[in-house]
Amino acid sequence: MKFKVTKPQDKRAVMAYLDRLPEGKTYNVTIVRHRERRTMDQNRLLWLWVNCISDETGQDKDDLHEYFKQKFLGFDTKTLWGVQVCKPVSTASLDTLQFTQYLERIRAFAAAELGIELPDPQDQYWDQFEQQYKDKI
Repeated sequence: MKFKVTKPQDKRAVMAYLDRLPEGKTYNVTIVRHRERRTMDQNRLLWLWVNCISDETGQDKDDLHEYFKQKFLGFDTKTLWGVQVCKPVSTASLDTLQFTQYLERIRAFAAAELGIELPDPQDQYWDQFEQQYKDKI
């Protein structure tokens, strides 16, 4: 059973459900704080950065996107008809905290490995950066 707790009566419903569980059995209960999925602003920042890296390195932006997913997010592995199938984790599945961490890994990689400084919206030269790459998203 999966519950979403947003108000006191939801919490009471969960407690009532637990109280009704039969004694003498073992249960696994997991409580996870809800986090919103990535924001549109986060996704937009990702693509601005990917376009900048693409321009600076000559690499295709979609190839870069796949590379970063594989490098920093890993793979989902499933077995279909006895064959293991691997695909990169989708950025759409990340919550806001996970996406922020993903962006920071890309930023650090670009600086350390490529010598590319990627600005964020608080930087003083953000407006020029955004103007340069916004039409490529």
